Amino acid sequence: MPPLIIAHRGDSAHVPENTLAAFAAALEEGADLVEFDVQLTKDGQVVVIHDATVDRTTTGRGRVRDLTLAEIRVLSAGYPSRFADTHRGERVPSLGEALAMLKDRARVMVEIKPDAVTDDAEGGIEARAVAEVRKAGMEKDVALLSFSRRALLRCRKLAPAIVRGHLFQKAEPGEVLAGAREVASELVMPEKHMLSDELRDRAREAGLKLATWVVDDPEELRRLARFDLYGVASNRPGVMLDAIREEE
Repeated sequence: MPPLIIAHRGDSAHVPENTLAAFAAALEEGADLVEFDVQLTKDGQVVVIHDATVDRTTTGRGRVRDLTLAEIRVLSAGYPSRFADTHRGERVPSLGEALAMLKDRARVMVEIKPDAVTDDAEGGIEARAVAEVRKAGMEKDVALLSFSRRALLRCRKLAPAIVRGHLFQKAEPGEVLAGAREVASELVMPEKHMLSDELRDRAREAGLKLATWVVDDPEELRRLARFDLYGVASNRPGVMLDAIREEE
């Protein structure tokens, strides 16, 4: 079976990342899942943005945690340094808006950024993200991802039925498996350079789904086939899906 194609921040090679337009484009391309990142605003709202600051992808400056939702709303999220004014009407969506758009259209992966994790277990980003997922009625269609074990442990306590995915950038296979056991995740997502036959075999023995990121080259996708991946995150979901169809 070919891997599921996960639209990494939406169709982010062609449309500003983490925007509703990027998600719409990913759906149009036929992506199996849509992945995006979340941060917490000064007034406790969960918003869809990758960085801890708004500087790179919007027309504003400053840390997300120091800005209110209203202050972020007035910014263009059109990624002007990359897309000029083509998408200047895009805004940073809230988690609720993103989920509402994707409901019944795609499964979703919500990545909780480690820099958004605080000591506030009851009112922090994990609790607020879980609340939004429940409000949307998407507990069975969402996976909560993070590099942060603390975040994933909180998610496990708050919502044990929602799938958790442990992200890794640098770890040995044993560390990956130990981390997955600790947070009771069903999915592990090491960066592609970490993939190995040993990790594949041990994940399979543990009953874990194995996914990776970020793959934009069809030839690389073919090389990774031996790892029996559940999913592959890509900035070019349409290109990856075309490559899979050509192999069928």
